[in-house]
Amino acid sequence: MKSQQIGVGILGFGTVGQASARILREHAAEIRRRSGAEVRVRMICRRSQLNAGEIPVGAQATADWRKLVNAAEVDLVIECMGGTGTAREAVTAALELGKPVVTANKNLLAEHGETLLKLAQKQHLPLGFEASVAGGVPVVRAIAEGTAADRLRAIRGILNGTANYILTEMEQRQTELAPALEAAQRLGYAEADPEMDISGKDARDKLAILGRLGFGLALPAAKIPAQGIERVSAVDMNYARQLGGRIRLLATAEMRSGTLEAAVRPWLLKQDSPLAKVEGVNNAVLLEGEHIGTQMFYGPGAGGGATGVAVVSDVMEIAGMMAAGTLGAKPVSGFTEIHQGPWSGSAGPAPWYLRLTIRDDRPGILARIAEIIAREGINIDSVVQAPQMAKEKLSFVVTIEPVAEATALRAVKAIEACEFMVAPVLMLRMES
Repeated sequence: MKSQQIGVGILGFGTVGQASARILREHAAEIRRRSGAEVRVRMICRRSQLNAGEIPVGAQATADWRKLVNAAEVDLVIECMGGTGTAREAVTAALELGKPVVTANKNLLAEHGETLLKLAQKQHLPLGFEASVAGGVPVVRAIAEGTAADRLRAIRGILNGTANYILTEMEQRQTELAPALEAAQRLGYAEADPEMDISGKDARDKLAILGRLGFGLALPAAKIPAQGIERVSAVDMNYARQLGGRIRLLATAEMRSGTLEAAVRPWLLKQDSPLAKVEGVNNAVLLEGEHIGTQMFYGPGAGGGATGVAVVSDVMEIAGMMAAGTLGAKPVSGFTEIHQGPWSGSAGPAPWYLRLTIRDDRPGILARIAEIIAREGINIDSVVQAPQMAKEKLSFVVTIEPVAEATALRAVKAIEACEFMVAPVLMLRMES
Protein backbone atom coordinates (compact mmCIF):
# COMPACT_ATOMS: atom_id res chain seq x y z
CA MET A 1 0.00 0.00 0.00
CA LYS A 2 1.19 3.46 -0.83
CA SER A 3 0.79 5.59 2.25
CA GLN A 4 -0.86 8.40 0.28
CA GLN A 5 -3.55 6.09 -1.21
CA ILE A 6 -5.97 4.68 1.38
CA GLY A 7 -8.82 2.39 0.41
CA VAL A 8 -11.86 2.28 2.68
CA GLY A 9 -14.38 -0.53 3.03
CA ILE A 10 -17.79 0.20 4.58
CA LEU A 11 -19.61 -2.62 6.38
CA GLY A 12 -23.31 -1.78 6.50
CA PHE A 13 -24.51 0.59 3.82
CA GLY A 14 -27.60 2.06 5.39
CA THR A 15 -28.18 5.64 6.51
CA VAL A 16 -24.83 6.14 8.27
CA GLY A 17 -22.77 4.12 5.81
CA GLN A 18 -24.16 6.02 2.83
CA ALA A 19 -23.68 9.38 4.55
CA SER A 20 -20.06 8.50 5.38
CA ALA A 21 -19.37 7.56 1.75
CA ARG A 22 -20.99 10.77 0.52
CA ILE A 23 -18.92 12.93 2.90
CA LEU A 24 -15.72 11.12 1.90
CA ARG A 25 -16.50 11.90 -1.75
CA GLU A 26 -17.73 15.48 -1.34
CA HIS A 27 -14.93 16.49 1.06
CA ALA A 28 -12.15 14.57 -0.67
CA ALA A 29 -9.99 17.64 -1.29
CA GLU A 30 -10.33 18.86 2.30
CA ILE A 31 -9.56 15.39 3.64
CA ARG A 32 -6.46 15.18 1.45
CA ARG A 33 -5.30 18.61 2.59
CA ARG A 34 -5.76 17.84 6.28
CA SER A 35 -4.59 14.24 6.38
CA GLY A 36 -2.07 14.11 3.57
CA ALA A 37 -3.83 11.03 2.21
CA GLU A 38 -6.06 10.22 -0.75
CA VAL A 39 -9.02 8.41 0.84
CA ARG A 40 -11.41 6.53 -1.42
CA VAL A 41 -14.25 4.09 -0.82
CA ARG A 42 -13.18 0.85 -2.52
CA MET A 43 -15.80 -1.61 -1.30
CA ILE A 44 -19.17 -1.63 0.44
CA CYS A 45 -21.07 -4.46 2.05
CA ARG A 46 -24.83 -4.77 2.44
CA ARG A 47 -26.89 -7.93 2.71
CA SER A 48 -29.95 -6.43 1.02
CA GLN A 49 -29.89 -5.63 -2.69
CA LEU A 50 -28.27 -2.41 -3.88
CA ASN A 51 -29.25 -0.36 -6.89
CA ALA A 52 -26.39 0.51 -9.25
CA GLY A 53 -26.81 4.21 -8.43
CA GLU A 54 -26.24 3.58 -4.72
CA ILE A 55 -22.75 2.15 -5.17
CA PRO A 56 -20.00 4.80 -4.86
CA VAL A 57 -18.05 5.46 -8.04
CA GLY A 58 -14.99 3.22 -8.18
CA ALA A 59 -16.25 0.87 -5.48
CA GLN A 60 -17.31 -2.76 -5.52
CA ALA A 61 -20.35 -4.12 -3.68
CA THR A 62 -20.63 -7.39 -1.81
CA ALA A 63 -23.02 -9.12 0.58
CA ASP A 64 -20.15 -10.97 2.29
CA TRP A 65 -18.38 -9.03 5.05
CA ARG A 66 -15.44 -11.46 4.90
CA LYS A 67 -14.76 -10.54 1.27
CA LEU A 68 -14.61 -6.86 2.20
CA VAL A 69 -12.41 -7.30 5.26
CA ASN A 70 -9.97 -9.52 3.35
CA ALA A 71 -9.85 -7.37 0.20
CA ALA A 72 -6.32 -6.19 -0.63
CA GLU A 73 -7.64 -2.81 -1.76
CA VAL A 74 -9.29 -2.16 1.63
CA ASP A 75 -6.83 -0.63 4.08
CA LEU A 76 -9.31 0.77 6.63
CA VAL A 77 -12.68 -0.64 7.66
CA ILE A 78 -15.76 1.40 8.67
CA GLU A 79 -18.32 -0.65 10.61
CA CYS A 80 -21.92 0.62 10.45
CA MET A 81 -23.70 -2.74 10.64
CA GLY A 82 -25.09 -2.43 14.13
CA GLY A 83 -25.66 -5.30 16.53
CA THR A 84 -23.03 -7.22 18.42
CA GLY A 85 -22.80 -10.57 16.62
CA THR A 86 -21.57 -10.26 13.05
CA ALA A 87 -20.22 -6.78 13.77
CA ARG A 88 -17.96 -8.16 16.50
CA GLU A 89 -16.68 -10.91 14.16
CA ALA A 90 -15.98 -8.41 11.41
CA VAL A 91 -14.18 -5.86 13.60
CA THR A 92 -12.11 -8.61 15.22
CA ALA A 93 -11.16 -10.02 11.81
CA ALA A 94 -10.15 -6.61 10.47
CA LEU A 95 -7.93 -5.88 13.46
CA GLU A 96 -6.32 -9.30 13.28
CA LEU A 97 -5.50 -8.62 9.63
CA GLY A 98 -3.75 -5.40 10.64
CA LYS A 99 -6.46 -3.04 9.40
CA PRO A 100 -7.59 -0.07 11.54
CA VAL A 101 -11.32 0.25 12.20
CA VAL A 102 -13.83 3.06 12.72
CA THR A 103 -17.19 2.10 14.20
CA ALA A 104 -20.47 3.90 14.88
CA ASN A 105 -21.80 0.94 16.91
CA LYS A 106 -22.55 1.90 20.53
CA ASN A 107 -23.93 -1.56 21.40
CA LEU A 108 -20.71 -3.18 20.24
CA LEU A 109 -18.55 -0.75 22.24
CA ALA A 110 -20.70 -1.03 25.36
CA GLU A 111 -20.64 -4.83 25.38
CA HIS A 112 -17.30 -5.70 23.78
CA GLY A 113 -15.31 -2.48 23.70
CA GLU A 114 -12.82 -3.67 26.29
CA THR A 115 -11.94 -6.81 24.31
CA LEU A 116 -11.81 -5.03 20.96
CA LEU A 117 -9.76 -2.05 22.14
CA LYS A 118 -7.28 -4.35 23.88
CA LEU A 119 -6.96 -6.31 20.62
CA ALA A 120 -6.41 -3.04 18.73
CA GLN A 121 -3.71 -2.06 21.21
CA LYS A 122 -2.04 -5.46 20.85
CA GLN A 123 -2.07 -5.01 17.06
CA HIS A 124 -0.80 -1.40 17.38
CA LEU A 125 -3.91 -0.17 15.55
CA PRO A 126 -6.37 2.63 16.21
CA LEU A 127 -10.07 1.87 16.69
CA GLY A 128 -12.11 5.05 16.29
CA PHE A 129 -15.55 5.29 17.89
CA GLU A 130 -16.48 8.98 18.08
CA ALA A 131 -19.72 8.26 16.19
CA SER A 132 -20.90 5.69 18.74
CA VAL A 133 -22.30 8.32 21.14
CA ALA A 134 -24.32 11.47 20.38
CA GLY A 135 -23.88 11.38 16.59
CA GLY A 136 -22.08 14.50 15.44
CA VAL A 137 -21.56 15.90 18.96
CA PRO A 138 -17.81 15.38 19.63
CA VAL A 139 -18.23 14.31 23.24
CA VAL A 140 -16.15 11.10 23.04
CA ARG A 141 -13.05 13.01 22.00
CA ALA A 142 -13.83 15.78 24.49
CA ILE A 143 -13.84 13.31 27.39
CA ALA A 144 -11.03 11.06 26.19
CA GLU A 145 -8.67 13.89 25.24
CA GLY A 146 -10.02 17.35 26.03
CA THR A 147 -10.62 16.73 29.74
CA ALA A 148 -7.93 14.09 30.28
CA ALA A 149 -5.85 16.38 32.51
CA ASP A 150 -8.81 17.17 34.77
CA ARG A 151 -10.76 15.00 37.21
CA LEU A 152 -14.39 14.71 36.18
CA ARG A 153 -17.07 14.91 38.83
CA ALA A 154 -20.12 14.24 36.70
CA ILE A 155 -21.38 13.42 33.24
CA ARG A 156 -25.05 14.16 32.63
CA GLY A 157 -26.63 13.89 29.26
CA ILE A 158 -29.62 13.52 26.98
CA LEU A 159 -28.26 10.72 24.83
CA ASN A 160 -31.35 9.49 23.00
CA GLY A 161 -32.97 11.82 20.49
CA THR A 162 -36.05 9.64 20.01
CA ALA A 163 -37.00 9.72 23.68
CA ASN A 164 -36.29 13.44 23.86
CA TYR A 165 -38.48 14.11 20.83
CA ILE A 166 -41.35 12.14 22.40
CA LEU A 167 -41.08 13.97 25.72
CA THR A 168 -40.96 17.31 23.92
CA GLU A 169 -44.08 16.41 21.92
CA MET A 170 -45.93 15.33 25.06
CA GLU A 171 -44.94 18.55 26.77
CA GLN A 172 -45.76 20.96 23.95
CA ARG A 173 -48.89 19.26 22.59
CA GLN A 174 -50.20 18.01 25.95
CA THR A 175 -50.54 14.51 24.54
CA GLU A 176 -49.85 10.98 25.76
CA LEU A 177 -46.82 8.89 24.86
CA ALA A 178 -48.50 6.71 22.18
CA PRO A 179 -49.43 9.52 19.74
CA ALA A 180 -46.06 11.22 20.34
CA LEU A 181 -44.32 7.95 19.47
CA GLU A 182 -46.41 7.57 16.34
CA ALA A 183 -45.36 11.07 15.26
CA ALA A 184 -41.70 10.15 15.84
CA GLN A 185 -42.11 7.03 13.72
CA ARG A 186 -43.80 8.93 10.89
CA LEU A 187 -40.88 11.37 10.80
CA GLY A 188 -38.29 8.58 10.88
CA TYR A 189 -37.02 9.47 14.36
CA ALA A 190 -38.16 6.16 15.87
CA GLU A 191 -37.80 2.59 14.64
CA ALA A 192 -40.75 0.30 14.05
CA ASP A 193 -39.63 -1.38 17.29
CA PRO A 194 -38.69 1.56 19.56
CA GLU A 195 -38.03 -0.54 22.67
CA MET A 196 -34.32 0.32 22.97
CA ASP A 197 -35.10 4.05 22.85
CA ILE A 198 -38.21 4.07 25.06
CA SER A 199 -36.77 1.75 27.70
CA GLY A 200 -33.58 3.77 28.20
CA LYS A 201 -31.35 0.87 27.09
CA ASP A 202 -29.91 2.80 24.13
CA ALA A 203 -28.92 5.67 26.46
CA ARG A 204 -27.57 3.11 28.94
CA ASP A 205 -25.15 1.67 26.36
CA LYS A 206 -23.92 5.16 25.50
CA LEU A 207 -23.52 6.01 29.18
CA ALA A 208 -21.41 2.87 29.67
CA ILE A 209 -18.99 4.19 27.03
CA LEU A 210 -18.83 7.75 28.38
CA GLY A 211 -18.60 6.55 31.98
CA ARG A 212 -15.66 4.31 31.18
CA LEU A 213 -13.87 7.11 29.36
CA GLY A 214 -14.57 9.74 31.99
CA PHE A 215 -13.91 7.77 35.16
CA GLY A 216 -11.70 4.90 34.03
CA LEU A 217 -13.94 2.26 35.63
CA ALA A 218 -15.31 -0.90 34.05
CA LEU A 219 -19.02 -0.16 33.68
CA PRO A 220 -20.89 -3.21 32.37
CA ALA A 221 -23.81 -1.78 30.41
CA ALA A 222 -26.20 -4.57 31.35
CA LYS A 223 -25.78 -3.78 35.06
CA ILE A 224 -26.46 -0.03 34.77
CA PRO A 225 -30.07 0.57 35.89
CA ALA A 226 -32.21 1.91 33.05
CA GLN A 227 -35.66 3.32 33.69
CA GLY A 228 -37.36 4.47 30.51
CA ILE A 229 -40.18 6.86 29.72
CA GLU A 230 -42.94 4.25 29.26
CA ARG A 231 -44.84 5.35 32.35
CA VAL A 232 -44.52 9.11 31.90
CA SER A 233 -47.94 10.52 31.00
CA ALA A 234 -49.57 13.80 30.05
CA VAL A 235 -50.58 14.33 33.67
CA ASP A 236 -46.89 14.28 34.64
CA MET A 237 -46.16 16.98 32.09
CA ASN A 238 -48.87 19.14 33.64
CA TYR A 239 -47.58 18.58 37.16
CA ALA A 240 -44.01 19.22 36.03
CA ARG A 241 -45.14 22.57 34.62
CA GLN A 242 -46.87 23.46 37.90
CA LEU A 243 -43.67 22.63 39.77
CA GLY A 244 -41.61 24.84 37.43
CA GLY A 245 -39.89 21.98 35.68
CA ARG A 246 -39.59 19.78 32.60
CA ILE A 247 -39.19 16.02 32.30
CA ARG A 248 -36.18 14.69 30.39
CA LEU A 249 -34.56 11.25 30.12
CA LEU A 250 -31.04 11.62 31.52
CA ALA A 251 -28.04 9.33 31.55
CA THR A 252 -25.85 10.28 34.50
CA ALA A 253 -22.55 9.20 35.99
CA GLU A 254 -21.66 11.17 39.10
CA MET A 255 -18.80 10.73 41.55
CA ARG A 256 -20.09 11.01 45.11
CA SER A 257 -17.89 10.33 48.15
CA GLY A 258 -15.58 8.09 46.16
CA THR A 259 -18.38 6.03 44.58
CA LEU A 260 -19.53 6.45 41.00
CA GLU A 261 -23.32 6.54 40.70
CA ALA A 262 -24.49 5.61 37.19
CA ALA A 263 -28.08 5.27 35.95
CA VAL A 264 -30.52 6.20 33.22
CA ARG A 265 -33.88 7.57 34.35
CA PRO A 266 -36.39 10.36 33.70
CA TRP A 267 -35.64 13.48 35.73
CA LEU A 268 -37.74 16.47 36.66
CA LEU A 269 -35.42 19.33 35.76
CA LYS A 270 -35.84 23.00 36.57
CA GLN A 271 -37.16 24.95 33.59
CA ASP A 272 -34.04 27.10 33.39
CA SER A 273 -31.69 24.12 33.50
CA PRO A 274 -29.54 23.82 30.33
CA LEU A 275 -30.64 20.23 29.79
CA ALA A 276 -34.31 21.10 30.30
CA LYS A 277 -34.06 23.44 27.30
CA VAL A 278 -32.90 20.65 24.97
CA GLU A 279 -35.84 19.85 22.69
CA GLY A 280 -36.68 17.52 19.83
CA VAL A 281 -34.14 15.00 18.58
CA ASN A 282 -31.14 16.93 19.88
CA ASN A 283 -28.61 15.47 22.29
CA ALA A 284 -26.67 17.33 24.96
CA VAL A 285 -23.97 16.36 27.43
CA LEU A 286 -22.84 18.32 30.48
CA LEU A 287 -19.35 17.64 31.82
CA GLU A 288 -18.45 18.84 35.29
CA GLY A 289 -14.80 18.83 36.31
CA GLU A 290 -12.65 20.13 39.13
CA HIS A 291 -10.91 22.72 36.95
CA ILE A 292 -12.95 22.99 33.74
CA GLY A 293 -16.14 23.77 35.65
CA THR A 294 -19.25 22.86 33.69
CA GLN A 295 -19.14 22.49 29.91
CA MET A 296 -22.01 21.62 27.59
CA PHE A 297 -21.92 19.84 24.23
CA TYR A 298 -25.08 20.13 22.16
CA GLY A 299 -26.31 19.12 18.73
CA PRO A 300 -28.13 16.53 16.64
CA GLY A 301 -27.52 13.12 18.14
CA ALA A 302 -28.69 11.02 15.23
CA GLY A 303 -29.16 11.08 11.49
CA GLY A 304 -26.84 10.09 8.70
CA GLY A 305 -25.21 13.47 8.16
CA ALA A 306 -24.26 14.19 11.78
CA THR A 307 -23.10 10.66 12.51
CA GLY A 308 -21.30 10.43 9.17
CA VAL A 309 -19.26 13.53 10.06
CA ALA A 310 -18.12 11.82 13.27
CA VAL A 311 -17.19 8.68 11.33
CA VAL A 312 -15.20 10.62 8.75
CA SER A 313 -13.45 12.65 11.46
CA ASP A 314 -12.03 9.39 12.83
CA VAL A 315 -11.15 8.24 9.31
CA MET A 316 -9.25 11.47 8.72
CA GLU A 317 -7.25 11.13 11.91
CA ILE A 318 -6.30 7.54 11.10
CA ALA A 319 -5.55 8.40 7.46
CA GLY A 320 -3.16 11.09 8.65
CA MET A 321 -1.35 8.55 10.82
CA MET A 322 -1.14 6.09 7.93
CA ALA A 323 0.19 8.73 5.55
CA ALA A 324 2.82 9.82 8.06
CA GLY A 325 3.82 6.26 8.92
CA THR A 326 2.84 6.72 12.56
CA LEU A 327 -0.03 4.26 12.80
CA GLY A 328 -0.51 3.10 16.37
CA ALA A 329 -2.94 2.59 19.22
CA LYS A 330 -3.70 5.01 22.02
CA PRO A 331 -4.42 3.81 25.54
CA VAL A 332 -8.13 4.30 26.23
CA SER A 333 -9.22 5.01 29.79
CA GLY A 334 -11.83 2.56 31.03
CA PHE A 335 -11.16 0.09 28.21
CA THR A 336 -7.43 -0.63 27.92
CA GLU A 337 -6.59 1.10 31.21
CA ILE A 338 -9.07 0.28 33.96
CA HIS A 339 -8.93 1.64 37.49
CA GLN A 340 -10.47 -0.21 40.38
CA GLY A 341 -13.18 1.64 42.26
CA PRO A 342 -16.72 1.20 43.50
CA TRP A 343 -19.78 2.14 41.49
CA SER A 344 -23.47 1.97 42.23
CA GLY A 345 -26.71 2.09 40.30
CA SER A 346 -28.51 3.73 43.21
CA ALA A 347 -28.55 7.48 43.76
CA GLY A 348 -27.48 9.20 46.94
CA PRO A 349 -29.53 11.94 48.61
CA ALA A 350 -31.75 13.77 46.13
CA PRO A 351 -35.26 15.22 46.09
CA TRP A 352 -37.88 12.99 44.44
CA TYR A 353 -41.16 13.42 42.59
CA LEU A 354 -43.78 10.77 43.43
CA ARG A 355 -46.90 10.60 41.28
CA LEU A 356 -49.60 8.51 42.90
CA THR A 357 -52.81 7.29 41.27
CA ILE A 358 -55.65 6.27 43.59
CA ARG A 359 -59.27 5.19 43.34
CA ASP A 360 -62.25 6.27 45.39
CA ASP A 361 -60.72 9.47 46.79
CA ARG A 362 -61.77 9.81 50.39
CA PRO A 363 -60.64 11.46 53.63
CA GLY A 364 -57.64 9.87 55.32
CA ILE A 365 -55.73 8.67 52.25
CA LEU A 366 -53.27 11.54 52.26
CA ALA A 367 -52.76 11.08 55.99
CA ARG A 368 -51.84 7.41 55.46
CA ILE A 369 -49.40 8.30 52.72
CA ALA A 370 -47.82 10.98 54.91
CA GLU A 371 -47.51 8.46 57.75
CA ILE A 372 -45.71 5.94 55.52
CA ILE A 373 -43.32 8.61 54.27
CA ALA A 374 -42.66 9.87 57.80
CA ARG A 375 -41.92 6.33 58.97
CA GLU A 376 -38.86 6.35 56.71
CA GLY A 377 -37.71 9.66 58.18
CA ILE A 378 -38.58 11.54 54.98
CA ASN A 379 -39.86 15.11 54.91
CA ILE A 380 -42.60 16.05 52.44
CA ASP A 381 -41.80 19.17 50.47
CA SER A 382 -45.11 19.67 48.63
CA VAL A 383 -48.38 18.05 47.59
CA VAL A 384 -49.85 19.04 44.23
CA GLN A 385 -53.27 18.00 42.92
CA ALA A 386 -55.01 19.29 39.83
CA PRO A 387 -58.61 20.36 40.49
CA GLN A 388 -61.69 18.53 39.17
CA MET A 389 -59.98 15.22 38.41
CA ALA A 390 -62.13 12.06 38.25
CA LYS A 391 -62.38 10.59 41.75
CA GLU A 392 -62.28 6.97 40.55
CA LYS A 393 -58.76 7.44 39.13
CA LEU A 394 -57.13 10.49 40.66
CA SER A 395 -53.46 11.34 40.21
CA PHE A 396 -51.57 13.71 42.48
CA VAL A 397 -47.94 14.39 43.27
CA VAL A 398 -45.95 14.35 46.48
CA THR A 399 -42.44 15.81 46.32
CA ILE A 400 -40.03 14.84 49.06
CA GLU A 401 -36.88 16.45 50.39
CA PRO A 402 -33.47 14.90 49.63
CA VAL A 403 -33.06 11.27 50.69
CA ALA A 404 -31.13 8.31 49.29
CA GLU A 405 -32.92 6.47 46.51
CA ALA A 406 -33.09 3.28 48.57
CA THR A 407 -34.94 5.12 51.35
CA ALA A 408 -37.43 6.66 48.93
CA LEU A 409 -38.02 3.26 47.31
CA ARG A 410 -38.90 1.69 50.66
CA ALA A 411 -41.60 4.30 51.15
CA VAL A 412 -42.83 3.82 47.58
CA LYS A 413 -43.09 0.06 48.03
CA ALA A 414 -45.16 0.52 51.19
CA ILE A 415 -47.45 3.04 49.47
CA GLU A 416 -47.99 0.69 46.52
CA ALA A 417 -49.19 -2.01 48.92
CA CYS A 418 -52.12 0.17 50.02
CA GLU A 419 -55.57 -0.93 48.82
CA PHE A 420 -56.44 2.47 47.34
CA MET A 421 -53.57 2.46 44.83
CA VAL A 422 -54.54 1.63 41.22
CA ALA A 423 -51.14 2.03 39.52
CA PRO A 424 -47.47 1.87 40.52
CA VAL A 425 -45.94 5.10 41.81
CA LEU A 426 -43.97 7.04 39.20
CA MET A 427 -40.76 8.17 40.92
CA LEU A 428 -38.60 10.79 39.22
CA ARG A 429 -35.35 12.25 40.47
CA MET A 430 -35.57 16.01 40.82
CA GLU A 431 -32.85 18.49 40.08
CA SER A 432 -31.74 20.06 43.32
